[in-house]
This record gives sequence, structure tokens and C-alpha cells, in this order.
Amino acid sequence: MTDPPHSRAWYARLARELGGCRHPWSRVLDGPNPELTFDALLMEHLRPDTRVLEAGCGHGSDAARFGSQCARWAAYDWVPEILRLARENAPAAEFHLWDGKGEVPTDLRGPFNLIVSRRGPTSVIGHLNAVAAPDAHFLYVGPRLDVPRVPERLAAVGWAMLGEWRVSVRAWIPSWADWQTRCEFMGETASRAAWDAHAGARGMPYQEERYVVLAGRD
Repeated sequence: MTDPPHSRAWYARLARELGGCRHPWSRVLDGPNPELTFDALLMEHLRPDTRVLEAGCGHGSDAARFGSQCARWAAYDWVPEILRLARENAPAAEFHLWDGKGEVPTDLRGPFNLIVSRRGPTSVIGHLNAVAAPDAHFLYVGPRLDVPRVPERLAAVGWAMLGEWRVSVRAWIPSWADWQTRCEFMGETASRAAWDAHAGARGMPYQEERYVVLAGRD
């Protein structure tokens, strides 16, 4: 039986088979990766004294890449197999097992100057006031041009939207199997009829989308 997408068992399998929390399909982009907007904003907010909390850290790629540029990089995820890889990839960072529900663990209360989530849980928004320093910012990137309820959730905890970026780049999925995997991951229906009608020599064209939000206390 196949593990349901985004279940704990599904992410554990990605850790075993792909060595991390990675998209399990092939793709080719016709332009820059849309997540470069998130990268640029993240680097702009990092200082030697910045304390960062990362929600849904996956296998620690951002901690390994950016952690040396700040005073503290603390992160959490809910899958033990993924966290083991994160600790190997970024030994200088702090990693904690938490599902983002209930009371914030003591080690994650900060205060933090920057809270980030790269395609991770939006549930962290509900905990912003418990973990954030007075001058803190929240930076998020989601996998669609509009991620439901992000602005509303921020408003509910008294945080203001400082900026929104919607980035879309044409991309190609080379095989029917890869297309099925992507559709399953995104919660969409993979239609063989649509594949046969629209896929060409490069595969199926689609738009690789990202929704980036920067927020601060209102």
C-alpha cells in the first residue's frame, strides 16, 4: 500500500530513498527557480546577531546553507528520519522534534528575530507571538501562487503583510510517471487524456509557482 502523500511515513520514505525532503519527480525549468525570491529576502535579513527559527526544516538544507551567517539557527520538523539527516547536514544548528501543535517547546521560544518556512507548515503563524522578538519578521514561501489563509492567519495574530511576491516559471515534466507523482504531491488529478493531448517531446508543460510573504508585527 502506498503511503499517503505528506504523511509521516511518506516523508520517512523520502528520507530513506532520496536522502532528504526532496520532490520525488524530475522537472526542467525554462527560467530561474522561483524560490530565488525567498533566498534573496532571507539573505537580506540575516545579520551576525540574527536569531532564526525555521519551521518544517526538512533535511537541513537551509540551516547548512545560511546558518553560518547568523548568531543562532534553531529548527524543527515532525519526522525523526528527516531530522537525523538535518543534524548530519548542519551540525552547528539546533534541531528539535515537534509537530507545530500545542504549546511551543521551551527550546523553541526564542525570542527569534526571523521566523522562516520554506514550503513548510503555515501553522507556525499561530505561534509567532510566542517565539518572536519585538522587531521580528516572518518569511514564507508556498508551492502555489495563493496559499489559503496565510494573510488571514497573520492578521489574526496581529502581524502585517509587508510584501507579497507571486512568481511563476514555465517548466516541463518529462514522463507520465513523473507527472503522476507531481499531481499526487500537489493534491491534483493526473489525467492520462490530458497528458496525451498536451505532452510533447519535452513532456508536459506547466507553471512552477511560488507565493512568497514577508510579514512583521502590526
